[in-house]
Amino acid sequence: MSSKISLTQKVMLGISGAALAATAAGCSGTGHAIPPAPTDGSCRDWEYDASEGVYECDDSSSSHRGSYYYNGKYYKSKSALKSSNEFQSYHAQYIKSKSSSGFGSGSSSSGG
Repeated sequence: MSSKISLTQKVMLGISGAALAATAAGCSGTGHAIPPAPTDGSCRDWEYDASEGVYECDDSSSSHRGSYYYNGKYYKSKSALKSSNEFQSYHAQYIKSKSSSGFGSGSSSSGG
């Protein structure tokens, strides 16, 4: 048996290590770190909504199930969340930063 590692194995180990590091850092796959889940005791199960950049309560025993949570407040629906002036300001910045990061940012193509 040989204890040598081939170049392919080294490359695969490097790729695996990078993927593990990104996962450990909380990378969402969009180039953004996912913020920590809220610690509000009214909900024990949170789902991250990457399109809005907020958490949704997914606790079937909570009266807040299906509500979105932003800045210490629950919003019963996505439309209620989006109508909040506070959230609108945050969301505009979130979408702006989301669209300007990652692979291919700053490039465009046109059909022709």
